[in-house]
Amino acid sequence: MYRGIEQTLSEWKNDAKRKPLLLIGARQTGKTYILEKFGKESFDSVIKIDFERNPNAKHVFEGNLEPESIIPQLEILTGVRFIPGKTLIILDEIQACPRALTALKYFKDSGRKLHVVGAGSLLGVAINREDFSFPVGKVKTIRLYPLDFEEFLIASGNDRLAVMCRESFETCNPLPEAMHIKLIDLYRTYIIIGGMPEVLLAYLENGSYIAAGEVQEGILSDYRSDIAKYADDSQKVLAQRAFDTIPMQLAKENRKFQYNLIRKGATSAVFGEAIEWLSAAGLTLRCVKITTPGIPLKAYEDISSFKLYLLDTGLLIRMSGMPRESILSGMGERFMGGITENYVASSFVSRGVPLYYWESSGQAEIDFVIQRGSDAVPVEVKSSEHVRSRSLSVYKNRFSPELSIRLSTRNFGLENGIFSVPLYAAWLVAESGRLS
Repeated sequence: MYRGIEQTLSEWKNDAKRKPLLLIGARQTGKTYILEKFGKESFDSVIKIDFERNPNAKHVFEGNLEPESIIPQLEILTGVRFIPGKTLIILDEIQACPRALTALKYFKDSGRKLHVVGAGSLLGVAINREDFSFPVGKVKTIRLYPLDFEEFLIASGNDRLAVMCRESFETCNPLPEAMHIKLIDLYRTYIIIGGMPEVLLAYLENGSYIAAGEVQEGILSDYRSDIAKYADDSQKVLAQRAFDTIPMQLAKENRKFQYNLIRKGATSAVFGEAIEWLSAAGLTLRCVKITTPGIPLKAYEDISSFKLYLLDTGLLIRMSGMPRESILSGMGERFMGGITENYVASSFVSRGVPLYYWESSGQAEIDFVIQRGSDAVPVEVKSSEHVRSRSLSVYKNRFSPELSIRLSTRNFGLENGIFSVPLYAAWLVAESGRLS
């Protein structure tokens, strides 16, 4: 199963100035699989330690953390000989061994140009909670998200459609109608299945939404178990309640996160840390309001106002109980607006685009604003072909952007400064707005 991150891993391998790599991502996004695949295809051998499955391996890191001391012990533990430049060292679930994370500093400072990767599902949580020395400036950190729609097309044997999408995006010319209709159908399948690798595999092998749904249910159960197991005692119930309200938050016309939906009288003072935990664990995606679309966008954040999305649209649909038939027919209820926004949010973050939205005193709201060079580009999201919107007109009249983007089920086109982009090409919008 191809993942776009493979190119990043290849570039890291060949970088003469590389640092140890940290691969972060929510549980079951495919971190271990992609690292094992990378090791098999790009190295002669792999030394792999999983600190959750083999907790005794932590003893290797109790003493001297210099590579000259660590590597021979890893060789003995795994039975794999280490060859500089030809062996990949994978330290999986590294958050379970804080001193292994600290050791990455010494791997960087050794000057031996080693290929070392640490991976962890709850690494973001551990960094915030554990008392250990994080190797600031000594590691390269990347995050793995569920498969986006381009990766879904490749995995399902529709590579050519991905190429055609790119060509139409770059030329602003519509796709042939037959191809457009096929891509809309595939898009609707994707938002039901989502991008969790095991779920997609179950669907591709069985052609069954039921089989995929069973895997999704298992993943949601695992996430709830992680909250119960790893969140601080004072945050367990709060984090669980906040997690369970995400479908309700996104079903509202105003999708700004409201604490009183969790519990009457709830405030950020009570639930703020729980929501931070969900974000650190990679389970949720936060979209922050900006007060004005100035560059850089981050300088204009209003962190008190935000929208909260689930990391994967397929999991959101499973969690909400939304009927598959409503989505496949394109006749979904109002909740389709929240589902569609969630899909766009996950498409953006998977390509490294920060999530921002703009709102003006309840009179107008732009779903997303992305930074492209020195421009702040408004991105309006519509779940169907009905695209009339007062909000985008208000924004254009006030800020006069050179380009506006509207995502909907309509074909590609450019008119009056509005670039119409089909929802299935959201990954291309994200690619064009990715920060270097």
